[in-house]
Amino acid sequence: MKAKLTGLFLLLGALTAQAQDNNNKVSLGGTRFTYPLIEKWITEYKKIYPKADVQLAKNVGESVTIQIIAYHAEPTAFGDDKEITPVSRFALLPVGNEKTPLAQTLVKKGVKKEELKKYFLEDPEDALEQDKDAPKYQVYTRASKVCSSISFASYLGDDAENIVGKGITGDDKNLLEAIKRDPLGITYNNLGYLYNLQTRQPLKDFTIFPIDLNNNGKLDKEEQIYGNLDLLISFLEKNPTSKAIPTENVYFITHKNAENGELKRFVNWTKHEGQAYVKELGFVGLNDANDNKSAFVESNNSFKSKN
Repeated sequence: MKAKLTGLFLLLGALTAQAQDNNNKVSLGGTRFTYPLIEKWITEYKKIYPKADVQLAKNVGESVTIQIIAYHAEPTAFGDDKEITPVSRFALLPVGNEKTPLAQTLVKKGVKKEELKKYFLEDPEDALEQDKDAPKYQVYTRASKVCSSISFASYLGDDAENIVGKGITGDDKNLLEAIKRDPLGITYNNLGYLYNLQTRQPLKDFTIFPIDLNNNGKLDKEEQIYGNLDLLISFLEKNPTSKAIPTENVYFITHKNAENGELKRFVNWTKHEGQAYVKELGFVGLNDANDNKSAFVESNNSFKSKN
């Protein structure tokens, strides 16, 4: 009997230890264009804490400890028991096939925000009816309401559902594949997908539409920042409250009362030490001047990013 009790105690002890280990596991999933940064964070974090069990979820829809979103949400959008923490920032830029007449027109003088509203929110056929000489173009956007389309529409002062054009399934990389095949194609995308992260130059086959920051109809010397990723990120970090270029935060959504020491340590690490790795992957560091807000508030509780 004593031997049986000893065995039972050992078994219970093992199960308790396993439960404690499970409580300290951290899994992340959500907005896919953030994954290169998340993977970098996990790698560097494990160099400091080699026994940490932190990993990206393997399947879409898998239950995770941290949900990643890249659009602004009401604090209660995911429930009163959730905490939304900004961990990085990103920017979106309009881009076109290098052969697009529109891109060739805009690359020298830049594009104003009001012009972008016309291109992405109005039917291009209407523009042609008003001006027969207007350059032709074809907008490509995400087929479903996802973080990139929500954030870009927010910058334009509208809803993602109102972006005109052909809807593309898959993820944000598929938007670039679509305009690469179409000489008239234009779309939007994040810096990590638009620039070669080694050379820091824009990708070949595409033309980034340089946004006219001061809205004066030309690109001044201080606006010559789009040819180099580091110059662009430097501008965004020095001007964290500027609304000239569409920017938004990357957020972690976690349970407020989660009893997971590893979770708390990892989130805290990303907000501080982890900021050293954001630039190299085309993201923008957090800044004390950043008010963590965007012009657009999405409060759809059912939204779960799959991009």
